[in-house]
Amino acid sequence: MKQPSVFRSVRYSLYLAFAINALIFQLIPFRFRCDLIGERCFACGLRTAIDLFLQGRFAQAYRSNPLIVVVVLSAALMAADVLHYLYRRKKGGGPSKQP
Repeated sequence: MKQPSVFRSVRYSLYLAFAINALIFQLIPFRFRCDLIGERCFACGLRTAIDLFLQGRFAQAYRSNPLIVVVVLSAALMAADVLHYLYRRKKGGGPSKQP
């Protein structure tokens, strides 16, 4: 019997935690310190950038916050990693299924 990879389990747990965190911060309007003191931080405009990106307005999303590039690339890499694992598992190259 092949043991599941600890690295893979931890990696997928982190992916899930990142996704839940992103969903919470996107849906719940938190007030951050930069809102209260009036200074801009590195993440100001990121929620708007994500909304604009999901609407297909990529140039406006980038102008809202250039950090959107890192967010989109990270999400794409996480999705590709999970899909690669699922594809390998379906083809029979992944962990064996035990009854």
